[in-house]
Amino acid sequence: MNNIAIIDSPIGCLEICTNSTALLSITFLNTLRNNIKLPKKKWHPVTTQAIKELNEYFYSERKTFTLPFELNMPPFYQSVLNEVSKIKFGQTKSYQKIAVELKNHNATRAVGTANAKNPIPIIIPCHRVISSNRTLGGYSGGIDKKLFLLKHENSNFFISN
Repeated sequence: MNNIAIIDSPIGCLEICTNSTALLSITFLNTLRNNIKLPKKKWHPVTTQAIKELNEYFYSERKTFTLPFELNMPPFYQSVLNEVSKIKFGQTKSYQKIAVELKNHNATRAVGTANAKNPIPIIIPCHRVISSNRTLGGYSGGIDKKLFLLKHENSNFFISN
């Protein structure tokens, strides 16, 4: 059985879904927390760990995540997101660079699609993936959230007009 928790964050409410062994998804909610009613229940330790690590990321000194997670998606998307998960706090990498690292030079758009389908944003830091020309590219949570996360990490990137 899955657990669902909702937390407030500087980028809005986040819905965290876990099972007894792993984080399954983080969803950006377009509603206020006080409009959401969830039954009070005891969370699995993975849910508690997810809440703790996300709060430490936003409000403390956490730069890496130790949560176990499951990716239920095609193998290519999994390989892209595993590569994205290696991008360090405060650093960025281009969609094209990830395609090259996966030895699939023509897969830049597919890398972008895999990032767009990332079920675990923030933990798998697809916000750290930018365009080759150093512009932001897209983000499933919205460019405002991507920009916030990059600034939060003091990333060295630049946006052209």
